[in-house]
Amino acid sequence: MLCEKCQKEEASVHVTKIVNGHKTETHLCQHCAKELGEFGLSIDLPNLFASLFDYSPFGGKLAAPKQCPTCGSTMEDFRQLNQFGCSDCYVTFRDEVEPLLRRLHGSSHHEGKVPAQGYAALSAERQVKMLRERLQQMISLENYEEAAKIRDQIRALERQAHREGE
Repeated sequence: MLCEKCQKEEASVHVTKIVNGHKTETHLCQHCAKELGEFGLSIDLPNLFASLFDYSPFGGKLAAPKQCPTCGSTMEDFRQLNQFGCSDCYVTFRDEVEPLLRRLHGSSHHEGKVPAQGYAALSAERQVKMLRERLQQMISLENYEEAAKIRDQIRALERQAHREGE
């Protein structure tokens, strides 16, 4: 969708105004949105939502930002530098970081790359983990026939992994 003002750039800012029950929508490019003062916009898109973390849901600024006990970094430092100060930051800011990782990577668990020689073992491990989760689902659904089949698959994979490990 093109910007409604300049008709040149792609609209990336979508403003919805509701006045006296009447809804109007405006679609603008970032440049035109900054120019238009009528919306009261001073857009800094990267920090637009980040600033929401700094306010209490009950109104007013939060007292003191959470800091990493090891290096003293805050979430604001992370937002500015796009990196943490130390490995303990991941634990300290876990609640803030997990949703971000899920949105960016599809998972908050790091899979990483696997060397060619270890691929088969890791693949089998992942498959066993997935089958164990499915087994628990089948047991909770009381589908014991399917659960028995899955149990047998798990045992076969574990035997195969044990033989390859010798």
